[in-house]
Amino acid sequence: MSALTLGTSRLKVKAGRSSLRAGLVLSGLVAALSAYAFVVLPDPNTQNLSETSLPPLSAGHPLGTDLLGRDLFVWCLNGARTSVLIGLAVVAISAVVGTLVGALAGYHGGWVDVVLMRLVDLQLAVPPLLIFLAAAMVIDASPTTIVVLLAAVGWVPYARLVRVNVLVERERGYIAAARLAGRSRASVLIDHLVPTNAALVVTFASLHIGFVMLAEATLSFLGLGLHPPTPSLGYMIAHGREQLAGAWWIVTVPGIMIILLIVSANLIGDGLRDRFHLDIGGQL
Repeated sequence: MSALTLGTSRLKVKAGRSSLRAGLVLSGLVAALSAYAFVVLPDPNTQNLSETSLPPLSAGHPLGTDLLGRDLFVWCLNGARTSVLIGLAVVAISAVVGTLVGALAGYHGGWVDVVLMRLVDLQLAVPPLLIFLAAAMVIDASPTTIVVLLAAVGWVPYARLVRVNVLVERERGYIAAARLAGRSRASVLIDHLVPTNAALVVTFASLHIGFVMLAEATLSFLGLGLHPPTPSLGYMIAHGREQLAGAWWIVTVPGIMIILLIVSANLIGDGLRDRFHLDIGGQL
């Protein structure tokens, strides 16, 4: 390895560590404020029609109020908690399902690989928005519904990433040694191949959660997602979009909160990617 390559690698690792720290600090701050809002502050749905559309820095309302007098500081912190919880749930389900599908397809090959990958192709062929529109016609939106719908389309990139990695790993000597030692296919898959994908899956999940939080906010903005009494940042943006000229803060404040959530997740993901020297571009 040349001195230039070694120096570049060290710089990437150092930058990754800084990115990871910044992401953890930012996400930790948001998490602490959200927990404080959930435990200490009043219900975000509390309305006060005598204090509607108050600007930021008003007395008792540091970030202002909306058209119904709801405090934006309380709403946004609770909305951030909703986004994070939904993001974590979707990522956890997607990672488990996608890892199992990808590992099975990559290790077994043959007709198992063909069937599972055609299932992946079928999922990719259907635009997610059509799935959400069809679901909105027959079921009411709730946090559980949103988690199921987003996880139903979110497992595919995990399956593709893990399959490619397993196709490479299954040809290595330690897998052949395990097979010669009499280990079963299931044992090799669970004890060797799945753990080798842990860093890849965790890194991709940290990037994926930002995408999921943005998707939840988008669905709520379009009227296909969450609505009161569940606080949602996307709903608040939709609620205030017609008053953007006169009450800009109703849209701006939850918009900034969404940006902070996504930036913190991406910083963590970028830090982990540089730390483990992974290439996972183009999957989101």
